[in-house]
Amino acid sequence: MQDYVILVNLDKKICHALARRLRADGTYCRITPRTVTADELLQAAPRGVLLCCPFTGKAADIPQMLDYVQSGLPMLCLGDSALTLCQTLGGELAPLQDGGIMSFDIDAEDALLSGMDSSESYLPTLRGMVFTEDQGKACVTADGVAIGFHMRQRDVWGLAYTLDRNDPATSQLLGNFCRNVCGCTPWWSERAFIERAQAQIVEAAGDGEALCALSGGVDSGVTALLGQLALGQKLRCLFIDTGFLREGEADEVMDAYQTQLGMVVRRVDARAEFLLALNGITDPGEKERTIRNLLREILRREAASFPNVKLILRGTNFADTPDPNSATATIGLPVVEPVKELFKDEIRHVGESLGMPAVMSTRQPFPGSGLSTRIMATVTAERLDILRTADAIFRREIEAAGLQKRLWQYYAAMAISPLADGGLMVILRAVQATEGGAGLPARLPSDLLERVTTDIIRECPDVQRVFYDCTPSRSYNMLSDT
Repeated sequence: MQDYVILVNLDKKICHALARRLRADGTYCRITPRTVTADELLQAAPRGVLLCCPFTGKAADIPQMLDYVQSGLPMLCLGDSALTLCQTLGGELAPLQDGGIMSFDIDAEDALLSGMDSSESYLPTLRGMVFTEDQGKACVTADGVAIGFHMRQRDVWGLAYTLDRNDPATSQLLGNFCRNVCGCTPWWSERAFIERAQAQIVEAAGDGEALCALSGGVDSGVTALLGQLALGQKLRCLFIDTGFLREGEADEVMDAYQTQLGMVVRRVDARAEFLLALNGITDPGEKERTIRNLLREILRREAASFPNVKLILRGTNFADTPDPNSATATIGLPVVEPVKELFKDEIRHVGESLGMPAVMSTRQPFPGSGLSTRIMATVTAERLDILRTADAIFRREIEAAGLQKRLWQYYAAMAISPLADGGLMVILRAVQATEGGAGLPARLPSDLLERVTTDIIRECPDVQRVFYDCTPSRSYNMLSDT
């Protein structure tokens, strides 16, 4: 492993933003859980450690802080973690006070702040840190109040504010820490990642073949492309057609990977099996469990027909929750997850670099259970066909209007009308991603919604009503995707 730094995940939003910023600047970083011990950090052999959480004026709960300090690793604490560092070293916290525009003075001779200038900055709130000369030296002050300090005789800093990701000074500060203090080199790039993943797959496969299950999503597709780059025709791909993909997508998967990219792909038509397994099930969670179990069973059954397969490639990204009972984890073969440290947008960029067709690399997020959990009733072949048609009508209108680039998701779902007619209802959903991962309903043109409604009712006679969902995503669970 080449040089890198570790981000301790004290806050998902800030941690992910920092990781993207570091990687964009060429510094490789890995994210670890907040429970990581100092011994585990030392074993991982990073060049430095970053701890960052929002600034609320309250010390963060980091019981391992003293152990981190004593590890000897260079460390940068931001936000409330800086307050924790101050208290851990025996310092005290000044009273929390209202902020505003204030004089922001820095010690440009400090290694962390080299090349940075003092200026005026806005801080919503302010909490100073009080420490002795034996504990540290102030390196950042706001109107005379110490909000940043450098620990004596160690490369350890605490800055009691959160970095502004749009501020050029943020890149300067992070670059100073990672390169000047930690000695990291800017080696990280998509090409470097691809070469590392290729070498990892070749080593793990040895003289055998590898198996990758294609779902139709970006993660598994990029994983398969990396496997093909590493192993060529020794990669075997399975595409299990559940019948729950959107209109035309199953054929698109085969065309993209088998016809255009020349992969060895076996298509397993399991549509009847999945419909039978979901018969009578209405609960979304139970649908997901049933689908996962059946996928595991089919994958195990099909994998047995590849006697030379010695390795499973799995398309797990950083945001995925580890599933020890996943289909690929229970086959009994070693598993390699080449994209597990990447975010979704990074995976898309890698796919584009590897020549993934745009129809696959730009595909919007889609739940693993597919259309089955967008039907809030028992799943039948007829309802799937109706929902596929309604969804396709909606998506075509969005794309014809050129609105897809500003939307995170746009799709149709289905429910049974509670009214006397008892017909089907189609619920349209279009979401714009906002800061922090929340989603707000898009303000679509009324004439677009009118056209969609007219076309759905005309082409799907069993649909009695069409609604547009205006619920913000944070409180919206019924139709949300994983």
